Amino acid sequence: MAFLRSADRATPALSLITALVALGALSTSLYTPSLPAIGADFGASSAAVQRTLTSFLVGFAGAQLVIGPLSDAFGRRPVLLVGLAAYVGAGIFCALATTVEQLTLGRFFQGFAACAGPVVGRAIVRDLFEGAAAARAFSAVGTALAVVPALAPILGGAIQAQLGWEAAFLALAAIGLALLGLSSLKLHETIAERRPDALNPARLVRIYADLLRNRVYMGHALAGGLVFGGFFGYFADAPFLFIGELGIAPDVFGLLMVFTVGGYAGGSYLSGRLAGRWPRRRVILTGTGISVLGALLLIGFSGDLTVARVIGPMCVYTLGFGLTLPASFAGALAPFPRVAGSASAMLGFVQMAGAGAASVAVQPLYDGGALTLGYVVLAMSAAAFLAHAVLARGDENPAKTAPKPGGER
Repeated sequence: MAFLRSADRATPALSLITALVALGALSTSLYTPSLPAIGADFGASSAAVQRTLTSFLVGFAGAQLVIGPLSDAFGRRPVLLVGLAAYVGAGIFCALATTVEQLTLGRFFQGFAACAGPVVGRAIVRDLFEGAAAARAFSAVGTALAVVPALAPILGGAIQAQLGWEAAFLALAAIGLALLGLSSLKLHETIAERRPDALNPARLVRIYADLLRNRVYMGHALAGGLVFGGFFGYFADAPFLFIGELGIAPDVFGLLMVFTVGGYAGGSYLSGRLAGRWPRRRVILTGTGISVLGALLLIGFSGDLTVARVIGPMCVYTLGFGLTLPASFAGALAPFPRVAGSASAMLGFVQMAGAGAASVAVQPLYDGGALTLGYVVLAMSAAAFLAHAVLARGDENPAKTAPKPGGER
């Protein structure tokens, strides 16, 4: 397949890339209105049901470190198509689960397969765009991605109200099948040069070790990953707070998610507008700082559990989240064109590790209120701010400050 170099040919591919990158968010947000119903159906505790989210993240995170190098070795397109086919099968398995343990296992495999979309999608953006154009492309993807967690809970709530939780997983399988068909027909290979040695264990260890030691890379990866973790902690708790504690119907809960996702969309759009005008470091520090403010507001308003007292502060948090994420992606991947798949994989691993940490933290701490959630969100956003402030100093020209990983030239 032809390598897509020109912006004229690359820009139309963004729609499909956006859908692929959104697969992870879709896989979590579509079924969240069904979480209390899954617990009731299986007679499982809220912590056991939340583990279906955590198991997805574990599979998603672990697969990043495999799928990224696979796409460097064999190309973006074949790896993506195999991953999407596996995703369809995992969705059907989840729909047929008869115990919460089976569903948890199915979610692990679904997460493993789903990460093909985001990892390959981010690597394709790196293949096609550079510099400020890459930041704007990530921002365009991020702004469009806001539609998914806004609309998916609405759709998921309607599915839960009319058909039950099993139908949500069948819907995910159908979406995966549609993406598989579109990708096979529309997606051209974008990698300039395949790396046959990309799966060499010693080389992989060197690359990942060098990435983890690279201050600039980790300063960006942690900023995006930790602030995403705080949002995911809210995402894991919200169904139980709103549906379980406040008695809100699942379809109404889906509508409420529009507000917080609107904050993310606004921040992501603003991030794109600022690309090339503000230094990337200023964008990220401003974004993580706004998220810290949102977390402090959530703690301050947590004395009385109401929809407005939770959603209002989280809108501020997600505004900062949306401002941070595109700039952190672009900054992390910019110096590594020859190992973009592996760099994207580690970036996704750090992001999912942040989400997993927040999810694990909120599970045992859940007490029916928003205070402990506020502390988790504050810890993640403050750590994101500090990580970027300390590690990414001197990031005005990352290509000069970041050494090549694994001896790459």
